[in-house]
Amino acid sequence: MLSYTVRRVLGAIPTLFVLLTLSFLLVHLAPGSPFDTARQMPPEVRANLMAKYHLNEPIYEQYGRYLYNIAHFDFGPSYQYKDTSVNSLIATGFPVSLTVGGFALLIALALGVPLGMLAAVRQNHAVDYSASAFALLGISIPNFVIGPLLILWFAVDNDWLPAGGLGSWESYVLPVIALAVAFIAYVARLMRASTIEVLRSNYVRTARAKGLSSYRIFFIHVLPAAILPVVSFLGPATAAILTGSVVIEQVFGIPGLGRFFVNGALNRDYTLVLGITLFYGIIIIFFNLLVDILYGWLDPRVAY
Repeated sequence: MLSYTVRRVLGAIPTLFVLLTLSFLLVHLAPGSPFDTARQMPPEVRANLMAKYHLNEPIYEQYGRYLYNIAHFDFGPSYQYKDTSVNSLIATGFPVSLTVGGFALLIALALGVPLGMLAAVRQNHAVDYSASAFALLGISIPNFVIGPLLILWFAVDNDWLPAGGLGSWESYVLPVIALAVAFIAYVARLMRASTIEVLRSNYVRTARAKGLSSYRIFFIHVLPAAILPVVSFLGPATAAILTGSVVIEQVFGIPGLGRFFVNGALNRDYTLVLGITLFYGIIIIFFNLLVDILYGWLDPRVAY
């Protein structure tokens, strides 16, 4: 397992290098510059700004300088947020995104797993049909539709919860729900399908024939095998739920990493966009590696 982990970590380096190179080229080859504003800037001021941020240099020199800074864990200064580094913006925004995404993921597991198991145990009954209908609805409606609907109902019409921003714990409720709905649906569908398959397996029939209790059969023999697809899903889901909060943070006006990313893209803040892109890439690789290790621990038949 240790050698596998080391190989995966080493294998992540070229992946991050390709991600960084493509992102750098796409951002710098896009038309316009960070200092193209609606108000015309004097040519000498613009030239000074371009020189200050080394944007007047050939692109290969800019790329070499950026690689050197990244090797020293320096994402550079932000062009939009004056006197602020990208490192500090990530350090400010990521805890907010992590809080919203983390709670959404916990809710998705806490509701999706039992909902899927219940639907599998009561297959082709009203509970199964209701759970399947909810899952289909949750997957079909995007979170940028759910978010405004929640604001309209809970904040505008009834004034039960804040419509946006961050302050008390109530301000987290609507963004977390809007982000969690689709993942509850995905987890429930995965859990239902895998539980039905495990319930029909031979070793479960054998356990029943031996007279084991339903509780022992389900929680000792069925659940560990049935939850494996959900564990596999957790790696990309965790990354997606953190990066997916980009839309939710815009809808609810939350000062998270996703909001910084959108503002950086709109204002051509090259270093901010590249820094957050690379940071998200590291998160995705890390969580996929974590899930692979956890999968091997849950299922000893898996060898690396």
